Amino acid sequence: MNDEQKTREQLLEELERERERSSALQEVSKKVAAAHNTDEVLDLIVNEATRLLGVSGVIIRLLEGDSLILRARTSGGEGYTPEPDYVVEQGTSLPGHVMATKKPLFGDDAVPLLSPRRRQWMNENGYDPAALGAVPLSANDQSIGTISVADYFHHGRRFTEDEIALLMAFADQASLALEKARLLNEAEQEKERSDALYRVSNLLAGAHDTDEVLNLIVNEAARLVGASGAIMRLLEGDTLVARAATETAADYYETTRDIVPLSEDKKTPVAHVMATKKPLFGDDLANMRHPELLRSFEERGRDPAAGAVVPLLANGQAIGVFSVADYTSNRRFTEDEVSLLSAFADQASLALEKARLMNEAEREKERSDALYQVSNRLAGAHDTDEVLDLIVNEAARLVGAAGAYIRLLEGDLLVPRAVTRSAADLVAGLEKSDVVMSVGEGIMGRAMATKEPITVEDMEDEMAHPQGRLVAKELGFLGAAAVPLIANDRYMGCWPWLTTASAASPRMKSLS
Repeated sequence: MNDEQKTREQLLEELERERERSSALQEVSKKVAAAHNTDEVLDLIVNEATRLLGVSGVIIRLLEGDSLILRARTSGGEGYTPEPDYVVEQGTSLPGHVMATKKPLFGDDAVPLLSPRRRQWMNENGYDPAALGAVPLSANDQSIGTISVADYFHHGRRFTEDEIALLMAFADQASLALEKARLLNEAEQEKERSDALYRVSNLLAGAHDTDEVLNLIVNEAARLVGASGAIMRLLEGDTLVARAATETAADYYETTRDIVPLSEDKKTPVAHVMATKKPLFGDDLANMRHPELLRSFEERGRDPAAGAVVPLLANGQAIGVFSVADYTSNRRFTEDEVSLLSAFADQASLALEKARLMNEAEREKERSDALYQVSNRLAGAHDTDEVLDLIVNEAARLVGAAGAYIRLLEGDLLVPRAVTRSAADLVAGLEKSDVVMSVGEGIMGRAMATKEPITVEDMEDEMAHPQGRLVAKELGFLGAAAVPLIANDRYMGCWPWLTTASAASPRMKSLS
């Protein structure tokens, strides 16, 4: 009778324990469904698991990068501090092994995986090293962490299959909470990114200040991907010039200059991105960095892979690069983040293309207005010199020439007739030096002979007269263009244009 009574009491105790466990799991389930604070849910899980299993401590570790990081725990035993992280690899540690194999491990099988420090501590305190174990946390068939338990109160305890199943149920709840948090974070991030791109698009639609748009793009993109610094460089000639940057960019790009020449061998990261028109990030970026820069990174404790470079493209051509880095936490950017950076780079390209088209339209209008004004004056003018002066000055202003003048053909000589004030000293110097311009000589003679505009990057190499070269150099004129004047298929003269740069401007090259 006593045995029957004992069996009945045991059954009632087991039923009560099962009811309590089911109730606890249901409570955790409800909180997981309603919770927005993942840490709060994880704390609830470790405390409820500790209470229901009657153990000394429970620890939840989650995968961050390549390591298992402690995220929630109950006390677990006086005088022992758990390891802050573990490597995920079979045979290295109990959490690392369980994470790698995706299988629970308890009792005597778990003992060989305990660290020497922990085994020594347990021996010194008389604890049973086999009264512990761990189960994996999984989401979408991927290991994302572990739950470890230990019982220092009951020597000789071995966890039963039912207890391990209960711990697995708690692990499932933790996984649900983490997956829910991940999905919520992704949704919030996506909304924030969409809102930011929408703001940039709206600003772009109404903006007339390109620098304002570029600065917004750089700062918003850096904020959304968690970059510590960001800088945008645009192509000018064969050089990348800094146009927009975060305030912190100087701290992170001090090893680079505002002006970055493009290397012909395309071995630098920015040159590679410009040439391939594809993003570069992570280890691929680190592998292309210069050895001296890598040494600098090592000295500063920076990860050379914690950055990304994406191209700015317009009409199928690379027009610049957008670089970001996170050397504060040495975090590597994901493909999704690089994709977002590319979307911001596209917005920057649109802003630049819009500015280019607007500038072209304004220039075209300005040119048309000037030509209309000249035509009106020409129609009523009786003073040819006045018309020529008007034409040469207006044209020089519109194309951004440093100076210009007109020479007309008189016999075999080209005689100056109209000149801008900035070129007056050059013409006077040539006349004073008795420099005579004849058809077929120098840049003007060649333009007359070919009936085509000609541009040169170095006037010294092109001027036929040594004295003329000396005068041009003294006055600071470097590049030039010459346009032939033709009427009814007859040569009338030549129109030289001057620049203080080493090459004629694109607008000067487009003259006809």
